[in-house]
Amino acid sequence: MSESHTTTGVTHYEVQKKRRLSTLEEWRGYRKTVIPTDPSKLVDTPRRMKRAVQVSKDGDAPSQVLDANLHEIPPHTVSTVHRHSWDAIVFITGGSGWTEIDGKRIQWQPWDTLHIPAWSWHRHGNDVDRPATFTTWSVQPMFEIFNAAILEEGGDAPFEDLPPAPVPAVAVEGDDPYSRRVRRLLGQSRPEDARLITRFEDAPFKVTPRGARSAFLVDQSIGYHTTGLTAVWHQLAPGLFQSRHRHGGDAWLYCVSGHGHSEIDGETYEWGPGDLIVVDYFAWHQHFNDSKDEIASLIRVHNFDTLYMSMRVMLDPLDLFEELPKLDAPDLTNVVWPPVDEGRPLA
Repeated sequence: MSESHTTTGVTHYEVQKKRRLSTLEEWRGYRKTVIPTDPSKLVDTPRRMKRAVQVSKDGDAPSQVLDANLHEIPPHTVSTVHRHSWDAIVFITGGSGWTEIDGKRIQWQPWDTLHIPAWSWHRHGNDVDRPATFTTWSVQPMFEIFNAAILEEGGDAPFEDLPPAPVPAVAVEGDDPYSRRVRRLLGQSRPEDARLITRFEDAPFKVTPRGARSAFLVDQSIGYHTTGLTAVWHQLAPGLFQSRHRHGGDAWLYCVSGHGHSEIDGETYEWGPGDLIVVDYFAWHQHFNDSKDEIASLIRVHNFDTLYMSMRVMLDPLDLFEELPKLDAPDLTNVVWPPVDEGRPLA
């Protein structure tokens, strides 16, 4: 049996410092603030659907936590079935169709939002004469960092013939460390009655102190069971803006409708429908609606409930969420808001 021997002539300090600096330099080169939707980049995949990458290693645009992809289902097409160890959010942008999640079929139309739980077999279908489109965000990059990103294909197999999700250990009695761990992890297993869809007409929009009309789309507070993914719909009133703030975790904002700009650490970035605005860590940012007549709609996606809250604990006493002592949000008292579904595409 051969043995290997360490022959480096430098200390661990020098090795780690060089590795950390090179990692930062590499990732700084990947950073982009506004990523447009480009339907011309949609390509056929073995799932009988088309896909275009906005952010993902699959398109040479890697990230550390979230990815973003565009999808199109051709008319009268049913995709193959697959599942993965990470969860995802699906936002419908055009057309109509359905998604089956572990055999449960859910019909959808534009501006509906679905959650695909981890380890759930799922496929998508389009029964009409026009394409259906949606965009997705997931925590696949984070799972890949942990060597826990597993993808399984099921082809066209019926759901009843597919293997079940990993089954947690049966609870055992006892007050020893192992028994306590088994019971704790069993309590974290995916509940069968977790929510899977927020229909746009059911989203509870409310005016917030930060200068927007907002509604949760995916969040544990409205019945979802995610690995930390949350999605909120923000609507900016004509000609107005949100208050300035910054935080330790990145936030992604997908423009559904309207035109505006974001000021991020003193730089101005314009955006419009289909653009993805990536707000980097610890960047002071503020979003503005440039139209005097129409609302601007943005969906904010992040993974704060796991990654961000862990960072807050690990980096305490650093303040990982900062706002101005007095919010610089506009006074919305006399704003006459247009209907929340203004600009919604037909199914």
